[in-house]
Parts: sequence; C-alpha cells; structure tokens
Amino acid sequence: MRLSYILVLSATLLIFLLAGIQSALGDVPVPARGGWDGGDKTALELNCNAAPGEVRRGETVTWNVTLCNPNLRPMINVFLEIDFDADVEPVAYSMKPSEARIWKFEEIGARNCANLTLVVRVPRPARSFQMSRSISGEGFVSLSEEYSTKEEPYDIRCDLSAWVEGKNELVRNSTAVTVLGEAGTELSVRERGSGNYSSQEKVSFDAGERSIEVARNVSAAHSSFNLSLGENRSANYTSPWFEMIDVRNGLAGNFTNQSQRNATVLDLWSYIRLDENGTVLISGER
Repeated sequence: MRLSYILVLSATLLIFLLAGIQSALGDVPVPARGGWDGGDKTALELNCNAAPGEVRRGETVTWNVTLCNPNLRPMINVFLEIDFDADVEPVAYSMKPSEARIWKFEEIGARNCANLTLVVRVPRPARSFQMSRSISGEGFVSLSEEYSTKEEPYDIRCDLSAWVEGKNELVRNSTAVTVLGEAGTELSVRERGSGNYSSQEKVSFDAGERSIEVARNVSAAHSSFNLSLGENRSANYTSPWFEMIDVRNGLAGNFTNQSQRNATVLDLWSYIRLDENGTVLISGER
C-alpha cells in the first residue's frame, strides 16, 4: 500500500480597467509609427507604457494608453479593448467601459489623441487555511508534504486592441511590468518505510502573514511487506523508516532540519512554526 499527500494552492482573479480623456496633439508624445505629415493615413496609432517597471505585491502600477488620429478628418466610434494576463485590483479610473473590457470613444478629432490612464494594485497573497488529517495502515509508505509562502517573480502584461467602427484594420500593442519575488517561509516533510504506520497532523497556513505552523505525531514499526501484482507476480518491500523535516525561513534568514534514518521504530512528536519573528522546531519521543 502506498500513501501520499499532495497540496496544491491556486488562486485566479482578473479585473479589467481603463480610463479615458481627450487631449490635443501637442499635449502627448507623438507616436513614432507613421509620422505627422498631414496626409490621410487612416491607421489608428496606439501606444502604451507603464510605471514603475518593477513593483512589489501591494503596490500600484499606472498604465498610460494613447490613441491618436493622424488624419485630417475625425475618427468616429473608436473602440479600445484591454486585457491583463494576471490578477490586478482597481484603484482609480476616470471612464467606465461601454461593455466588459471595451471602451468606446465617440470621436477622436483630426490630429488629436485620446489619453487613457488606469491605476491598479498588484494583489497581496490571501491564501490561508487550517486542516487536520490522520493516516494509518500497513504497507509501504512514501509521504511528501511541502508548504511555502515564498513568492516567485512574474510579469503582468497588458494587451490592447483598438479599431474604428466600419474598418477592418485592428491595431494592437502591449506592455508589461515585473512583480518582484519575495522571501517567505518553507516547510518540507518526507517519510518512507515499510510496515505499520500511523500519523496525525494539524496545519495552519497563512500566505498573507507568511506563516506556517504544523504539529505532528508519528508511530511506525518496520516489517517487510509483500505486494501482490497479479499473475503470480509480487513486490517485496523491506525499507527501514526514514523521516526528514526541512525548514527554511527567508524572513529571518535561517534554516534547519532534522532526520531519522534506518529506523526500525518511529515514535515521535514535532512542532514547527515559521514566521517573521523566527523559527521554532522542537521534537521528541512520545
């Protein structure tokens, strides 16, 4: 018999924002594409930039979008669609969309631009849970548990599409910012062996506070275990017991571990807590 435990956490949230105001050509940077020689170019100009280029979770980013009409005639019914490929939270905007993710500008005057500004916040992790579990049985055990509040870096990309009603030409642009990685706390537990096995565990996990707390009790006695595979085949397991607890606290800048190897008997308790105040790892025989 094989016992295993896997934890997967995920969260997905998508919010779309835009803001829009009209401005004269002299008030905005002139897009490089196409120039401004007074000819009727028909093509809509679309620029986008974001500041700052690097941001931490909980901080804000400002996206500036510019739609320009290089023609001698106004553009009527101009549409802009924007899409973020990662979670963002609304902070400020000056114009509501005409429909989901789409903004409509009734007119962009000749040689004029529409400026759109949107301010969003990079969300902080909000994953948290508490759980209890119990495992018991006889057979071959291979258990692996991993908990982590460490945050990896990633990019947030803003994809934009713009078009004029009645024209087939679609103009696209995009820009991205980098969300910096952040130190956190990490706990890994691995157990392996054959024979009789019993364990109880309580876990408290809070990604926002970057804390992990675990209390464990384990009892195991080594013996060989024969697993029938059918058709006169079998697998014989005779593994002694192995347990490894590895903790890493990137907030406090320390790490430690403890292990039991080649044991015929495990009869242990352990308590682990990791947060910004430090690391606690205590254990003993029951």
